[in-house]
Amino acid sequence: MTVFYYGGFSHPHAEVAFAGIQRTIRFSETQRENILRESWQLRGKIVRQGPNSQRLVLAALDEIRQAYSRHGQSAGLLDPEGNQTPFLLDNSKAIGGVIVTNPVSHGELSGSETVTYLHYTFGLQMESFVSGPDTLLAYSEQVTFSDNRGGPLQVGRVPVSGLPIVQNVTTNSFYYATQSGSLTTRTPQPQPEAMLFPGALMGDPHSRIVTWSSPPMQRGVPTEYTVNWVYKFRSVAPFNGQVHSRG
Repeated sequence: MTVFYYGGFSHPHAEVAFAGIQRTIRFSETQRENILRESWQLRGKIVRQGPNSQRLVLAALDEIRQAYSRHGQSAGLLDPEGNQTPFLLDNSKAIGGVIVTNPVSHGELSGSETVTYLHYTFGLQMESFVSGPDTLLAYSEQVTFSDNRGGPLQVGRVPVSGLPIVQNVTTNSFYYATQSGSLTTRTPQPQPEAMLFPGALMGDPHSRIVTWSSPPMQRGVPTEYTVNWVYKFRSVAPFNGQVHSRG
């Protein structure tokens, strides 16, 4: 006979059975396997005999409700020899711990239900990482060119009288480029992408902007980290380079 347990609480032999187990993978933006969600739906039956059977049934119910009133406990099924079976929700590997998704509940209560026996259901769930710390979860980069292709610069003039005119003020002009993007991994403080044109970085205080965002949290556990970058370049010659592509 098998024994189901949750934390330090163990059900009597064969009192609990699995009504269903669902395992699903959450994929990242780059379609990498990222998080495994395992959900258990369970059902049980309390059986007590004797003149005080109802009191014993309700006392057992109270103990079960207390056991499943808190999250963060390992759950599993032991074989007849007391060994752990493959059916295990390991709290130490769960993101934010194992959670009780369905508190102890009941269907129709009629007849001898609650007198000599009582059916109940409950649900548990855990999520765990299946991606490695360096897995690239999301990536995007853009390069924007904004210039007059090195040609003359013009300005519009409005004279005191007469029609407006367009006037050439230079024979040549600079080439400008802006490289921007973001990437997300499970590694804290990920590094931004390398510059495409490092020798042409503009010399002003805003020519290189790197931003790290606070990570989304799942029950107190950070699940991913994102960095954004913006680089601004200026050159007297056309730029020669291609946007990075990763994923």
